[in-house]
Amino acid sequence: MIELYTWKTSNGRKATIMLEECGLPYNLHPINIGQDDQFTAEFIAINPNSKIPAIVDTDGPGGKPYTVIESG
Repeated sequence: MIELYTWKTSNGRKATIMLEECGLPYNLHPINIGQDDQFTAEFIAINPNSKIPAIVDTDGPGGKPYTVIESG
């Protein structure tokens, strides 16, 4: 399953649109950047850069989680 960590920003919407267009099922985890949710320990464990969006494929290559993050 794909886990999408995002908020209502242009970049956040791009990730949502991509998953919808690909027809991939995903769980949405809102990261409210107005309330600094991106700085929580839980989210920093996913993306140490504290940026959204972040996508985690829990069934990545070899059955291990694979994370794609916004780095810039």
